[in-house]
Amino acid sequence: MKKIIILTAVASFLFACNSEVTEGFELNIDIPSAGQSPVKVTIEGDSVLFDGNLTDGKLTATIDPIDNQFAMVQVLELGQPTVYYHDGSDVSITFNEATGFDVEAGIMNDSADALNAKGAFFGETMQMLEQKYMQAMDSGDVQVQNEIRTEAMQLMENQGKVNLDFAKRNDILGAAIVLSGQGGDYSYEDLKAVLEQVSEPYHGAPDYIKLSEKVGVFERSSIGTQFKDFSQASPEGEALSVLAVDGRYVLVDFWASWCKPCRAANPALVALYNTYSDKGFNILGISLDRDENAWKQGIQEDGLTWPQVSDLKFWQNEISTYYGIQFIPQNMLLDDDGIIVAKNLEPIELEEFLATNL
Repeated sequence: MKKIIILTAVASFLFACNSEVTEGFELNIDIPSAGQSPVKVTIEGDSVLFDGNLTDGKLTATIDPIDNQFAMVQVLELGQPTVYYHDGSDVSITFNEATGFDVEAGIMNDSADALNAKGAFFGETMQMLEQKYMQAMDSGDVQVQNEIRTEAMQLMENQGKVNLDFAKRNDILGAAIVLSGQGGDYSYEDLKAVLEQVSEPYHGAPDYIKLSEKVGVFERSSIGTQFKDFSQASPEGEALSVLAVDGRYVLVDFWASWCKPCRAANPALVALYNTYSDKGFNILGISLDRDENAWKQGIQEDGLTWPQVSDLKFWQNEISTYYGIQFIPQNMLLDDDGIIVAKNLEPIELEEFLATNL
């Protein structure tokens, strides 16, 4: 059966998965209008599986095996690529000017059809809401703007529920669905439920491994969990461990001198530190800097007098990587036993907590 690949994020809903792939697959392309166009097949990380040319719009090639991961086929003449999830099954691609790419691939594409159609509906509905919102902004109708925002949030919530229900019933395909990010963020409980329903033969699949890692990050950073006692260098070059920082409550603050939102948040932290440090509040700054001089200059310019550490590895900072930090500023509040008691507190929330508990 032919299936139209929607060339948006919704394209990641079309999948075909087997537990083990040991043989190459055959790629067939039949697009007369593409002539002698170059063709490239890549997988995640831009690893090139095939790089060649069509002959009079046609191509038949045997591609090295790939196991349960996204693949992208780009016909240069047509511009935008075709993205699908591949299990090693043979793939046939045609193109229609009106409907775009038509792809025939593995067996789980059939089970994803209904979800793909719903994803397209959600996307089209959101586009209509965006247009209405722009019109309301142009006319200055604040009430309509608020109504549209509420409707859009409800739409995203509904899409998340549809996707999650599907993911909990569709084995390794479910892992790919929640990893695609469609429908917003999923809770730890949701992700764990999807992970646990993936059958054992797929436990070596890339999507299972990625979801396992994501669930692990949730578990490591969940409230009530002991913070791991990492050590990194202070600006003076001395090793300082996280749990060696004294305080009834210690705010672990992930920041960097190059991060404008972090720098903008620092005055509020300085004010809170000055108010509550003599009552048992402390801060540990963990910097995602890579330039030592810029890091030290940022500390001095912002008047950060609390302990600071960094390994100067940028986004590969060992502590931030362990806790899945993908944006900054972020923070975790620890009690005097090193237990995480709160996360990502805004200054006003942190002040309320400290005023109540110190």
